[in-house]
Amino acid sequence: MVLIEVVHFLYDVIRLDEKLLIREFDNLRMNYRLINAEELTFEFPNSNDMGIAFIRTVSQHRTQMLSQLYEAIGGRSINPAMSILIGNNKAVTLAILSRLGVPIPNSVIALSGRVAIRSLNRVGIPAIVKPVHGSWGRLVSLLGSSDDMDLLIRHRNSMENPQYGTYLLQEFVKKPGRDIRVTVVGDRAVAAIYRYVVGDDWRTNTARGGKAEAVRIDPELEDISVKATKAIGAYYAGVDVVESDGGYKILEVNTVPEFKNVQRVTGVNVARHIAELVLDMARRG
Repeated sequence: MVLIEVVHFLYDVIRLDEKLLIREFDNLRMNYRLINAEELTFEFPNSNDMGIAFIRTVSQHRTQMLSQLYEAIGGRSINPAMSILIGNNKAVTLAILSRLGVPIPNSVIALSGRVAIRSLNRVGIPAIVKPVHGSWGRLVSLLGSSDDMDLLIRHRNSMENPQYGTYLLQEFVKKPGRDIRVTVVGDRAVAAIYRYVVGDDWRTNTARGGKAEAVRIDPELEDISVKATKAIGAYYAGVDVVESDGGYKILEVNTVPEFKNVQRVTGVNVARHIAELVLDMARRG
């Protein structure tokens, strides 16, 4: 008889994504506990009866803390703590992808506004400037001149948040009005969608209203997406990809990915693929 390790399904908000996962956990008769992370405490010394942490919290800080704590006391985290730390830091993600030869847009990381202005010519104008941390396209700016950069720096300085003192500058890739979200589970790209620009907003996040349609995943797209996921040590991820004149390039790797739109648009049961991955890990102990 195979002993299946208990899975702690950690959440802080139950979104549609989590509802889909819970349904598949139930369908697979998973040995799991649904735990509100806001009610969870860690006591030391502890019993080490922590099992596997399947972390689906919205807060990036909370996700990082939970994954690190579970691993520190001898448990396991899905995704692993290090992959979550890397995925939550766009600068470090890009550095690793670049080192491993995974194609990315031309990028510069500057640790001050003064240097960021000087670095604009390295990526060209127009340029994209992103915060190192964050999601859903928040505080991502399209700059058309050094004056725009100066205004952005003054705005960030007024926010008095140390993380906004780091600037991630990227070339503006002339994409065909869309980018691609690929959901990778294990060694496979299980589903993907195009996310289109809507109206005057150049960003493509479906969280911002961008429309979507299914993608036929070709071998190159699958290869680059799986490589990016493995490069940061994740078991599953949402990989953001852009089409360029030079082929596919990776923008980001999301380690607690939302997938409800991917599942809705493609008809692929992404939640089932993820649940089967978790079950396999629980069986292996």
